[in-house]
Amino acid sequence: MRRASQWVLLRVRRYWLGRNPLRRRSDRLEAAAVAATLILLLFSVWPAVVVGRSVYERGLQAERAGQGIRQSVTATLARDAPYTLPTGSGEDGAEPGSHAPARWMAPSGHWKMGEVAVPAGTRAGTSVKVWIDGHGELTTPPTSHAETLTGATVAAFLVVVGSAASLSLAFRAFRGLLDRGRYAAWDASWAEACARWRRRKPDG
Repeated sequence: MRRASQWVLLRVRRYWLGRNPLRRRSDRLEAAAVAATLILLLFSVWPAVVVGRSVYERGLQAERAGQGIRQSVTATLARDAPYTLPTGSGEDGAEPGSHAPARWMAPSGHWKMGEVAVPAGTRAGTSVKVWIDGHGELTTPPTSHAETLTGATVAAFLVVVGSAASLSLAFRAFRGLLDRGRYAAWDASWAEACARWRRRKPDG
């Protein structure tokens, strides 16, 4: 914690636009670039909120489970589910999964038939819950609200991270240009100093 506070303090002192006469034009440009980068990073929060809200609203639509979209119905197994693995060999000691044909009533009033996922060894005639769409075909369960919140949060976070990465690369590139100018100025100053020293005559 102490090292982090010291690092922040050093950065503040480095980029603080004071009246230090030793500050060069490149130093002031770098400080201005830091300020601009921070401001743009703050502005990136707004598009992150917009993206997160959009993902959240789409998630809410996916959560809806009703007539014409998707609904849960009771299906009846038409045949025993086979044992694909030895009993108890599933994850965490649970029964291994299997598939068996089952039938259910579609919203149109017609019977539908399809393969449903059930524990291995489930007997024919067993009732299981399945999700169907408006045409009575098997579909995936609706998205949970927790998944909706997670998706929206991750989307917003990725926008902020992407903006931060882009701004960081742009700042590093700009600072690299400033450093090249600094190095050139230092080389010129050293060359001038060396020329002066050579022109001096030794005393005595």
